[in-house]
Amino acid sequence: MIKFFRLARKQIILICALYLIMFHFTSAVWVRPNSVIFMHIHLAFMMIIMIAKRPFLKNKPDNLLVNIIDFLEIAFMFFVVYYVGHDLNTFQMRAGSMTQTDVVIGTIYIIILMDAGRRTVGFIMVGLAFLFVAQNLVADRLTGIFFGPPVRYTLMIDYLWVRASGIFSEPIATISSFVIFFLIFAALLNESGAGTFFIDIAQAVAGKYRGGPAKVAVVASACFGSISGSAISNVVGTGSITIPLMKKTGYPAVFAGAVEAVASSGGAKMPPMMGAATFIIAAALGIRYIDLALYALVPALLYYIALFIQVDLRAARLKLTGLDPAGLPKIKETLAKGWHLMLPIVAIVVLLARGRSPQYGALMSTLVLILLTFVKKWTRLSGARLLKGMFDGVMDTSSVSVTAGVAGLIIGGVSITGLGLLFTQQIFQFSHGQLWLALILVAVAALILGMGMTTVAVYITVATLMAPALTRMGVPALAAHMFVFYFGCVGTITPPVAMSAYTAAGISGASPSATGWTAFRLGLSGYIIPFMFVYGPALLLQGSANEILLSFVTACFGVCMLACCAEGWLFRQANIFERVLMGAAALLMIKPGILTDLVGIGLAAIVLASQFYGKRRDEKPQGSV
Repeated sequence: MIKFFRLARKQIILICALYLIMFHFTSAVWVRPNSVIFMHIHLAFMMIIMIAKRPFLKNKPDNLLVNIIDFLEIAFMFFVVYYVGHDLNTFQMRAGSMTQTDVVIGTIYIIILMDAGRRTVGFIMVGLAFLFVAQNLVADRLTGIFFGPPVRYTLMIDYLWVRASGIFSEPIATISSFVIFFLIFAALLNESGAGTFFIDIAQAVAGKYRGGPAKVAVVASACFGSISGSAISNVVGTGSITIPLMKKTGYPAVFAGAVEAVASSGGAKMPPMMGAATFIIAAALGIRYIDLALYALVPALLYYIALFIQVDLRAARLKLTGLDPAGLPKIKETLAKGWHLMLPIVAIVVLLARGRSPQYGALMSTLVLILLTFVKKWTRLSGARLLKGMFDGVMDTSSVSVTAGVAGLIIGGVSITGLGLLFTQQIFQFSHGQLWLALILVAVAALILGMGMTTVAVYITVATLMAPALTRMGVPALAAHMFVFYFGCVGTITPPVAMSAYTAAGISGASPSATGWTAFRLGLSGYIIPFMFVYGPALLLQGSANEILLSFVTACFGVCMLACCAEGWLFRQANIFERVLMGAAALLMIKPGILTDLVGIGLAAIVLASQFYGKRRDEKPQGSV
């Protein structure tokens, strides 16, 4: 019996994945079905995949009762698709006047969705969803911002399950419409060998310089992470190569793991691809995805510049050298070998920049990728590799889709009673109208959630509850949503639960806790830059060309000073006074503004002079005049 269940799980996953591939591609190329049944099919099959993939109790996958529960849930999801689709017009017309059967089916659906969410992102997000949904029913018995008139149970199920205001709101609509195509594209690009190509390019460019392997990790993770959008998969994909190389050249294991974790966590905010959350941000703001990617470019570059400088300074402190040039890939040979893998990424950027829809851009770029892989034998996508890449893309989408479905419960639960507006008022009251305090409150909330939730989940939850408070206080919508997104990203390197760092520690063999705290220090710019682009939107390319250029140049110097402050090194070991000046100069120069830039430059000049002459004094031979 257990063997039957194991085989059945694998077959269900395979069949559902293949069906979703055919369903989405045929819907995109030919005629897309009604949006209601389209989203129902997408989410139901993604939930089935997740239920079959992750048993009800993960430590008892072969338990008979566990398997019975799982297959009952799977059967119910198939039934729901039939129930909604067999008389779709009548089902839609019942919005606002649901039958008792609708209420029962909707209730079971929400319970199974929460269970699938528990298997996907854990208890934190599911607990929040349950809280905001249940609050509607007992609001008259609660206090504070949760107090209010209760909502009829039938009306609540109607809002959450039938209407496009809950589960099937904007997040799942965005993911089912085109995010799945980007994730399939990324999986196929990885299957073609692009990850290896990017690592080879990084080694050819930076490997021979001091601290070369760490610089390779930074460059390769920025490239690979921009495609995958997942910090943990980035750590596993590139870290398995870069972390041993870093250790081999003299970097401590803790530092090596932390570098990879920080570099990987930045991939989701690195254009052109970025992570799934950015598509939802673009949809929420009503702007083109390519424009959002452009706005995000400067903060992402500043993040990686700061990390790059820190690994270089640590190499200087430890007197490390680079890798032997004789054993490194040659840049011309590497480009000749894999140049064609860069063209699909160029294609997707060009298509989006020319105003094509994200769905069209992803589809055409996927076709270009498949054709171009036949240019070289080592990248060729055979039938089996092609199916595997698409299968991996669907698997990646399944977790994002289930997360978005649970997030829809939060969105619906908050919107029914207007709780979101009350949260906005509370943040305004707690901060006493002070923007800096409101930003700290939002950042702390995002960091706490980011320790146990994915970036997509953190963004949707915090943006729903708290981003409106920032916009009410005068923060541009773009800056408010990017602020939330950034703190969702750095949650994976924030102790005590720094999942990216812990994953990297598993590869490096170092202490997870020490790796997490080291990653926190190395990623310090990721905690500061969001505050700066709220106060100076020029870092998000909002302003005149001169303002943007000046802000970028001074911010580059600022993150360099920040790296020196965090590492305690410039030309020599920095004393406490110099580190304080470095930190102050960094903050002043990262923040756009002529006065702050001038003061920051002045402080940086003092530090440079102190370091330079201090180094000369230290190097002067004993007894010389």
